[in-house]
Amino acid sequence: MGEAMYNNWPNFEELRQLAEESPERLEAFLHREVEALIESAPMGMQDRLRGLQFQVDCQRKIHKSPLGSCVAISKMMHESLSRLQQVLNGSFRSPVLDSAQTNNVVPIAG
Repeated sequence: MGEAMYNNWPNFEELRQLAEESPERLEAFLHREVEALIESAPMGMQDRLRGLQFQVDCQRKIHKSPLGSCVAISKMMHESLSRLQQVLNGSFRSPVLDSAQTNNVVPIAG
């Protein structure tokens, strides 16, 4: 992976021009590159990455402006980072486990 993957990418000006003149070609390029990146990931991570990309694509579709989708995607990233930080600090509380404890459900050890 690394730098070699991006050697055939258009430069910034070419991407800007593509966005202005042919947004559908830019979207096709984006889709190809995202798919290539996902396929280069370990097999066990590909489903998770596709799910994450689905969430990103949904945010892009439901917001009226690129800035709105950017803000929403950024918020998703910050929330994910916050959960990771909580897990690493040992302070993460799972809503599923909290609900099970509230409802006096005893988890079955497997």
